[in-house]
Amino acid sequence: MKSELADTQQNQLKMAAAVLSLEWFKNNMSKGNCDISKRVGFTAGVSSSNTRWSSGKLVFNKVLHNKGAGYDSSSGVFTAPSAGVYVFYVSITSYSDNEINVDITLNGYSQVTARDKGGSGRINYSYSYSYQTGTNMATLSLKRRDRVWVQYTAGTGYSSKSVPTTTFSGFLI
Repeated sequence: MKSELADTQQNQLKMAAAVLSLEWFKNNMSKGNCDISKRVGFTAGVSSSNTRWSSGKLVFNKVLHNKGAGYDSSSGVFTAPSAGVYVFYVSITSYSDNEINVDITLNGYSQVTARDKGGSGRINYSYSYSYQTGTNMATLSLKRRDRVWVQYTAGTGYSSKSVPTTTFSGFLI
């Protein structure tokens, strides 16, 4: 009987802790601390290769996710719908043995660079090309309407497929 009473008390404590956790979550939701409707995040990719790309913004035309509608797939620019701290990530795959360099750019100013140099080597009397990937990430404090994009800085061409290998992502933390 003592053992059953101890088990019952233990279960009551667990239930009380669960109820408190749910109350805390409900209170934070109502204060906007966990408001899913205010979330912002996107991932976009390039759906094909371009062997000659060598200037301007890289436009990621295949949008995989765009919560908050901040990314514009026609211009390649993310516009912050609200102020906050955002994380941005770029992954660029060089075409064949070419080199490609891109920057994550905030309002026209480079923040970080992703560099990649494909490689080639002789295998069995023929050349084999290695499609390499360069990546970088930046955490940036943005004001509402600040603009972020991926900008060409050097090299030629990028590689991608219908399931993108060259991508650009960002989200509000």
